[in-house]
Amino acid sequence: MNIHKKTLVQLLIDSMKKFDVMQDIIFTKKDKEYDGVNRFEIINYSLCIKEYLENLGLRKNSNLAIISENRVEWVITDMACILSQNRTVPIYASLTAESIKYILNDCKAEIVFVSTGMQLDKILSIRKDCPDLKYIISFNSFERANIKENIISFQNIFSDKKKLSKSELLERIEIISDSVNDDDLLTIIYTSGTTGTPKGVMLTHKNIYSNLVSFPDVLLIDETQVFLSYLPYSHIYERTAGYYLPFFWGSRIYYAQSIDTIGTQMVEVKPTIVITVPRLLDKIYNKLMKSAYEMPDGIKKKLFNWGIGVARENWHNKDTVKWKLADKLVFGKIREKTGGSLQLFVSGGGALNKNVGEFFEGLGIMTLEGYGLTETSPVVAVNHLDSNKYGTVGYPMRGVQVKLAEDGEILVKGDIVMKGYYNQPGETAEALEGGWFHTGDIGEFDSEGRLKIIDRKKSLFKSSGGKYIAPTHIEELVSSLPYVDQIIVIGNERMYVTALVIPDISELKLLARKLNVAIEFESDLFTNQVILKQIEKDINDLQKNLASFEKIRKFNLLQTPFTIEGGELTPSLKIKRKFVEEKYKHIIDNMYHKV
Repeated sequence: MNIHKKTLVQLLIDSMKKFDVMQDIIFTKKDKEYDGVNRFEIINYSLCIKEYLENLGLRKNSNLAIISENRVEWVITDMACILSQNRTVPIYASLTAESIKYILNDCKAEIVFVSTGMQLDKILSIRKDCPDLKYIISFNSFERANIKENIISFQNIFSDKKKLSKSELLERIEIISDSVNDDDLLTIIYTSGTTGTPKGVMLTHKNIYSNLVSFPDVLLIDETQVFLSYLPYSHIYERTAGYYLPFFWGSRIYYAQSIDTIGTQMVEVKPTIVITVPRLLDKIYNKLMKSAYEMPDGIKKKLFNWGIGVARENWHNKDTVKWKLADKLVFGKIREKTGGSLQLFVSGGGALNKNVGEFFEGLGIMTLEGYGLTETSPVVAVNHLDSNKYGTVGYPMRGVQVKLAEDGEILVKGDIVMKGYYNQPGETAEALEGGWFHTGDIGEFDSEGRLKIIDRKKSLFKSSGGKYIAPTHIEELVSSLPYVDQIIVIGNERMYVTALVIPDISELKLLARKLNVAIEFESDLFTNQVILKQIEKDINDLQKNLASFEKIRKFNLLQTPFTIEGGELTPSLKIKRKFVEEKYKHIIDNMYHKV
């Protein structure tokens, strides 16, 4: 057996030899308790699924879809596909039946695993239009009158589960490993994309293995680490960094019930690492600022505000007496609300607000920002614990080459780069032109070799005056205002820059109280001239250092948030610029027609 294979099966073997397979590793909250499951049970169940799939007559290299929120069954199914040498096709549970139909037909999925009755109903509504789909396997128990549907209960598969010893289990995995190769296709992940039709990104064992084995260069990962997982496994970022990494390196994984329960569960779970997107950090930051404002006047409020000031000013220097005093009196109490053990946020999937990152660092919680794409398995670059610099995404990962094209586009080469797009040779050739993956992102290197992301190539726009503008930077700036929840900057081939802003209603009400504005109806918040003038002033204050052609000249407050269901957001919460600009064309045009 080749022990140097770059496969996830090899990583599984290594972890089974190194760690106690009987130790609980994944935890799910049920009522008020956390139920744990160990690696031995997970692999045992996975082998049952593998045998069951083979008995159904499933050939190797078949495509199997998973439509589910994060749960132990997701992991068992994924491991079963790895061990049976089939490809997983993860699908966001938030997608509509029509979007799911496109993916199932494009990859010719033969089996789909679903989590809930709602997901099952989606599949049943499109089943007649999916000719390749043979079986539906439901994680949750179900009651269906029509048995002809070929719906299988996940639990029933284990009714005659064989009990294997640890040595027998390892022996079976090692036999399987002999027939799994580095370049075997592991998964097909359909990128939601902010424009165009979803593309199936083909990732091999070697792609993901190469990314995983370079993580310990950046993070300390061992049995002592506790991950709180809330991002979906359908996204390669959480799947690699929040599932495979702790699973193969012996750390524990706790599932958050939702983004809204994270605050409560942090205290219960006491995580050491949270894989996150900037939106969560913005929410925590804004909540802290709000609590500071709402404190009754007195010594506690003065002390808290003093501590906040120290965190902002001394974030990079924790050796001062002032910081140590603030840590004892203020920061320690704030950290207790995250469980008291949190060492690290790892932020990706979007640009981190530099001020927010520095603020959390000032509280004693480091945030490492990284950069990657589905096509790069995913991490291209990330900051390191001993050389973290906010405003950058750090250095390229070990074994990854990064260079900039003449127009500033980031190009990537290495074992992490995808095999290609499924059934799209033309798109593949274009993306991998010259042997380098063309990311579509514009970047630059700082004087120390760290990568900085400027914007998406397709997001850059040119004003009617011929000036190129990067909207993300402006959006990040304005998003630091506590009452700004979402924002999109507009200005392509226009005379000046404008913005659509979705406010945080509770923060907007707080602003109204500060301004002594009496509001009868919630809708008045969006039209009151005193409030609008204050927002205009706040935006202008933030834009002082921008070039005149970059500055937002007009904005409009929208009452309806951008959502996945509404079509404005991708499942990974990125704004679909083209969709939003078309949907709100009349409002945008009005900002340019008004004198």
